[in-house]
Amino acid sequence: MNDFLARAYRPEDAAAVADLFNAVAQAGGGHLELPAAAIENVVGAEVRDLASDTRVITDAEGRLLAAALVRLPPEGGFRVSLTGGVHPDRRGRGLGRELLAWQLDRAAARRAEAAPDGEWLAEVDAGVPDAAAIRLYERLGFAVERFFLEMAAPTSAPTSSPSLAPPVEGLRIVPYAPDRERELHAVHNAAFRGTWGHQERVLESWAARTVRSQTFLPEVARLALAGDEVVGYVLPYADAPEALYIGQVGTAPSWRRRGVAGALLCDVLEAAGRAGYTEAALETDADSTTGASGVYEKAGFVVKHRVAVYRKPV
Repeated sequence: MNDFLARAYRPEDAAAVADLFNAVAQAGGGHLELPAAAIENVVGAEVRDLASDTRVITDAEGRLLAAALVRLPPEGGFRVSLTGGVHPDRRGRGLGRELLAWQLDRAAARRAEAAPDGEWLAEVDAGVPDAAAIRLYERLGFAVERFFLEMAAPTSAPTSSPSLAPPVEGLRIVPYAPDRERELHAVHNAAFRGTWGHQERVLESWAARTVRSQTFLPEVARLALAGDEVVGYVLPYADAPEALYIGQVGTAPSWRRRGVAGALLCDVLEAAGRAGYTEAALETDADSTTGASGVYEKAGFVVKHRVAVYRKPV
């Protein structure tokens, strides 16, 4: 690659890769910020082999200019997430095209190994304003499949009073407890089964990406209980020093449209305010059949950014 050097990702690259991905997202109008620990979580949970499934590009001085990860689906899954980017200051030199072509080749090789008779889809995304990334995707045969919304809300002012979450008859909201992990996993699968793009993961894989991840904030997470049964949850993660990211919001199918998610979000925003966070952010499917975006708007979230998801067969 001319004067550039290509090599595999190393664990000590996490902070530089996070900075790179944040710069790419912000250049495309994005709102979220990834900490280094988020990169470590993703690599540890979804990249099978650093030597063969990752690549970073540096200049002669070792400055990281671009990165690419091939994130494999769980057993029986179908989505291969091709995560990557080129620093906005280094675009226009062919790095993005070469990296994405390399990712597609690696995805095809992994499919041939793991699921030769399966149908895998390579998935990439970009902020709607990121015309350069979208041109690249379309040039390589990707087609837009879905739009997601990045939303944000201010947290509630710190208070010593009891939660102001709207009451839901027969429901209790409690802090997250690790001994609920297995039950929570089952509720999560039931809540998202059949939704667009969902891939079920076994407990160990799911927990590594969520409640056992480095960025999970158990002190702010909340569960909704009916009797002693988990029927809803909100799982937040460290995003930036003054902002948190709500990664999962779910309600058991039998409890949908009864205000569970709204009550949970209200409680989490209060807990986040007491913990010193000033803002909460999340992403949601713009076309979700659950009406999630409306629930979030009622809880005070507003749309900050739109992300387009592109796919092509592997």
